[in-house]
Order: sequence, then structure tokens, then C-alpha cells
Amino acid sequence: MKQYYCYLCTLLLFVACSGNQKSVKNKYEGKLTATKQLVATGEKRFCLDMETKVKPPYIQLCTDSAGNRLLTFLNPRKNAIYFYNYSDTAYIKQPAFEREGSGAIMSAGVYYIKSPDSVYVFNRPMIEIALTDSLGRIRSRVTLLDKNDKEWGMHNPQYMFSTVVPLMLIDNHLIMPGMAPFPKLLEDRENFRFTACIDLATNQFEYHHLYPEELFGNGYNWGGDLILLPYPAITPEGKMLHSFTNSHDLYLSDWNNNAATTVYGGSNAAGTIRSIDYESKNTPNELVYASYMEQDFYAALIHDPYRKVYYRYLLRGIPDATLQTPIDSKPVTIVVMDEDFHYLGETTIGTGQEWNWTNSFVTEEGLNIEHIGTEPEDDDFLTFRLFNLQDL
Repeated sequence: MKQYYCYLCTLLLFVACSGNQKSVKNKYEGKLTATKQLVATGEKRFCLDMETKVKPPYIQLCTDSAGNRLLTFLNPRKNAIYFYNYSDTAYIKQPAFEREGSGAIMSAGVYYIKSPDSVYVFNRPMIEIALTDSLGRIRSRVTLLDKNDKEWGMHNPQYMFSTVVPLMLIDNHLIMPGMAPFPKLLEDRENFRFTACIDLATNQFEYHHLYPEELFGNGYNWGGDLILLPYPAITPEGKMLHSFTNSHDLYLSDWNNNAATTVYGGSNAAGTIRSIDYESKNTPNELVYASYMEQDFYAALIHDPYRKVYYRYLLRGIPDATLQTPIDSKPVTIVVMDEDFHYLGETTIGTGQEWNWTNSFVTEEGLNIEHIGTEPEDDDFLTFRLFNLQDL
């Protein structure tokens, strides 16, 4: 271990002299006044079967034809979508997809329930969207993968969907938020668009949204894919809003336009965020991990139409982190803004070891965040804590 620290110190001394480091300053650090805080106000627990684990990779809230609110989530082991009644937490059904044959979805990644009988499912291995009915039967497919292009993955977005990076619907277009899977792709940043948009009337697709030049241009080295993942939201006016991990600002654009404007959406406590001052292609993994763990980085952006606010997640840096510090040990802070992006306050709820914050969504009852229990029986329930705003 002592040898490792000597090695890391030597690297840091070298890094400090390389001269291509980007510093993103927080112009309002320590200058904002909080008037609101988030407080826990309740809990929802959904009983799981023996073949279902907590921390499902994807959740969507929807309503059925009778107007009942449904909590749905993906069970990858069964290649199925589970349905529960959100209000009383009662189990309803679990339609599964065949893994083989002409009607197969080999591995359901995520989905978008447009109506009870129109469910769009991302077939992960084939990089395609399949339209299915309520029983999981395929009606049509849209393939994004060009099998004739041997280097397709090197100049097209890849997808790390989650509850906070969901499939979305705008103007009858299915929006698929993606990312650059390799920093090398940003060498051609002005030609790389990270969002796929599928016209559901024609099944034609196109790509939109650029990584901001001021953050990702000039060969700045931000390390791994955790920093390259944009977090999207839709405004009440139907605009796209992106939270980039390394920016205190938010980026506002049309869903089908690459031009974006910025608006401040930062934390009162977040400090300057710095890129890694080291050549990208040869960056030691130790430096990438240290950069991510020691600094503040933003994450999910969620619009709450019931309380007319935005929640922006901030993963706080741990200055004394080591290689042994678990990646999910960063404190989770939630910044709250009104719909005009005025700062209302922020609350630290704990760490990623206690909260699976990627499973966050809003209902009339409040902001729902998956809570990770510590007792054996906690694995029998999918548990969400509810948070609401309180005046200071």
C-alpha cells in the first residue's frame, strides 16, 4: 500500500505540469440562501417473490385504463415486467418476453408503457426497440444497429438506462437518452450526438444533442463513463433539460435541436470540478478512480409537477478516499429548484450504500427513493422512502 501511495504521488506531481486541465468553477458556491429542505414523510413497501431482487434496474409509473396508478419494474432474471398497484402496493401481473424465436426479446433492457396495450421495449443485444402488446407479443421492431458497419459502436451512442435515465415520449417521438461510451469519441465531439429520437408514426430515427464544447472540447480528460453520462428531464413546456455531471449549469434545448442554452442549477456547497490533467489514452485507473471519488459530481435531474420543482442530485466528493473506498459511499445531496431554476435549498440524505438513488421518481405523495435495508427480511420488499419539502 505504501508503494501505491508513492506511485500515486509521483503521478500527481507529473499531472500538475501537463497543462490541459479544465476547471469548472461554481460561481455561487457559498452564496445561495436556502428556504426549503427535504424531509422523510412516509414509506412504500412492495412484497417481492422469491425470484425477484431489490434494486431493479428500471422502474416506470403509469396508469391503467381505469386510472389506477401502477408501479412497474423490470426483472431481468425472468425477462419480465412486474406490475403493482402503487396506492395499495398489491401485486397485479408479470408479463414475460420470450428469449428465443421470431417473437423474442433476448434481454429486455428498459421499456416505455405508452398505453396498457402499447409497450416499447429496448432489446439490449440487438440495439432495437420492439413494440409489444400487454401479453408481451411483438407487433413491430425498429433497429438502430447497422450490422454492415463494423465500427458502429465507435461512432454511435450507447445506452445506460435507469429509472433516472429513462425512455421518454415527446411529440410522438420516443426519446432514447444515450452517451459516449469511450472518451475517444469526443475527439469528434461536434459530429457525435448522444440522443436517439424515434418517430413512432414512421419508425424513422435521428440523433440529436451534443456534448458542450466548453466542458468536453479541447481534449479535456474526464476519465470513465460515469462522467460522460448525461441525465435528462423534460420541462413543463416540453423542452429537454440535461444535467451533465461536471457542470453546475443545466443545458436547455429542444428535443430535436442541438443548440442549447445554459441556466444555473448548482449546489451551494459544491466546489470547483476539475478534469484529470493526464493524457486520456494512458490515464492510470488509480487516477480515474481518485478523480471521481474525491470530487463533487452531479447526477440525476427530476421534474416534480406536483410541487413544481426540480430535484438535482449531487454526489459529494470524499477528499480522503482511497482505492478501498467503495464507489457507493459518496454522500447523496439533493438540490431543489423551482421551475424557473431559482435555488430553494438542498438536503443530504445519506450515502449510496443506504439509498439506491437511481431508482427515484415522483408521485403525488412525494419524491420516492429506493431505500436499501440492512436486515435479511428487507430483501423481501422493494422499499421507497417518501420525501417532501418543508420550510426552513
